Amino acid sequence: MENVYSELLTDDQYFLLYLIMGTYFAPALKEERPHKSALQRHAEGLRPYTVDELAGSDIETAVVASVYYYVLRKAEPSVVVRLPLLLRFVHGDLPTPMLGSAARCSQFDYLFPPQFHRLLHHKVRGGTIENIVFVDNPIIYYIEQEDIERFKRLTRLEDFLLDKDHAISHIWVSDKVLYDITVQEEKTEDILEHNNVLGSALHNATPTLDSFRIPSSTNTTPVDDLGLGMMFLPSRPSREEWSNLVSTIKSGFALTGSAAKGQIGPVLGLMDIGESEDSYLFRVSLPGVRRDEKDFSCEVESDGRVLIKGVTSMGEKTVEKYSQVFEMQSQNLCPPGPFSLSFKLPGPVDPQQFLGTFATDAIFEGIAWKARRNRI
Repeated sequence: MENVYSELLTDDQYFLLYLIMGTYFAPALKEERPHKSALQRHAEGLRPYTVDELAGSDIETAVVASVYYYVLRKAEPSVVVRLPLLLRFVHGDLPTPMLGSAARCSQFDYLFPPQFHRLLHHKVRGGTIENIVFVDNPIIYYIEQEDIERFKRLTRLEDFLLDKDHAISHIWVSDKVLYDITVQEEKTEDILEHNNVLGSALHNATPTLDSFRIPSSTNTTPVDDLGLGMMFLPSRPSREEWSNLVSTIKSGFALTGSAAKGQIGPVLGLMDIGESEDSYLFRVSLPGVRRDEKDFSCEVESDGRVLIKGVTSMGEKTVEKYSQVFEMQSQNLCPPGPFSLSFKLPGPVDPQQFLGTFATDAIFEGIAWKARRNRI
């Protein structure tokens, strides 16, 4: 049976969590500029807003978490709340150190009433919250000076002003709670499958006979093609020798440094999976995949099965760019078209507690909260 008291936050943790959520986020109202934070509205005793006054926008829970961790990027780890507990606070499911009416007033739904700020679930982004906006330079005159000094001491920040772009895209993952694990991927018909063991990207990659394809020269016939082959070097080549070797092969390429330590084979679908005591994190390489929400989806099921569907837009034989037509001499990227990728996390999860981010670096990152009975 889970110990509720082990999930209670410290006084400093709850102070920062509540202050950050109430100060840096505001209801999105049509006619209100600048936006007044939830705590500012309570301090000024403003009348409750109505449905007609709401702007109809929403914010991803991933952005809410990003702002929280950005504010605490310099703080001691002991005052930082782990992501699953942060999500529980947003969902109104986190025990508080307070009692009675004080406990009710310290909840997220006191700051943002659920009848105006519903939590929704999306296949790509995970959760979103309706009618909430981020305030990067909040007004703080109403905050007690003692609380301001406490905030500065705990966060090690000079003031409340944030860099908006950095705050909403901040990534916080602790090396102490995540580690690489081996998973067995699900094999499903018509689903992109992996046969390699997943793990750290720094494994020594020993190529096998079918790991490389020697491209044929334009002067050869199909009979002359070597097909599959390997090249062994008796000693480590110099940079010049390495360059000469690569240049002898039409459309060939070479990998050095950390790139040579990665997995050999197709780049689409390569992934790392990590585990903390109450959540799983996965990162999937999806180069050339469209990030538009109408073309991309990620579904997480309670048994830990993850299904990613999307459309690749690279790998064409002919590319038109800047009024020019390019005939591609090599085609190592996946051909354009729809694809599916399925794998299974090591244990059951709560599908409603999922955050997904598809960044411009072509890495899709997801964090899924473990089902309660499977938490360490």
